[in-house]
Amino acid sequence: MLVGMPLLRVFDRMGCGGIILSTAGHVLAINTSARLILQDLFNLDEAAVAAPKSSGREIIKQLLNRGRARVHFDSENWILIERSGRRPLIMNCVPVPVLSDDGPHSVLLLIDLDATPLPSTSCLERIFCLTPAEARVTLLLVGGKTLDEIAQKLHLSVATVRSQLKAVFDKTHTHRQAELVVLVSRLAALP
Repeated sequence: MLVGMPLLRVFDRMGCGGIILSTAGHVLAINTSARLILQDLFNLDEAAVAAPKSSGREIIKQLLNRGRARVHFDSENWILIERSGRRPLIMNCVPVPVLSDDGPHSVLLLIDLDATPLPSTSCLERIFCLTPAEARVTLLLVGGKTLDEIAQKLHLSVATVRSQLKAVFDKTHTHRQAELVVLVSRLAALP
């Protein structure tokens, strides 16, 4: 297994793209989130980013050319990539210890500011002992839905949603929706 693959899986759970580059600039590995970000950014089909070794280098060049600043692969960088009609994409380039001439050299982390990574309902159920209904309400709230929208989506009354939310506050030791959103957002990396 390539060094860094577990890291790419964690990035995926967090909703972040991850790309491992070799010393020659070739793509050694790419996670699902990065593939989806690149497909969207460059209007590519799945096949174009599915085989990173063949087309990956060109796609990475295009990505780097869209950045507001120049990337220096020997130090950590934060690059803003503007997108039309959307929040920018943040790219972080992190050098890794080079162990061989054809091995990993750096990891590109892609953060989509429009994405809302969420933990699974089972994660919330296990950690906070939420019921499945409470976990669903929590994820919808953290995902940006209002209480009225949640009630409509789940075919419940607003009073029922408020009651479930009160139970969630009690079980998570939070007091406001914003506090709950921050708490739950921190759990996105968990399986």
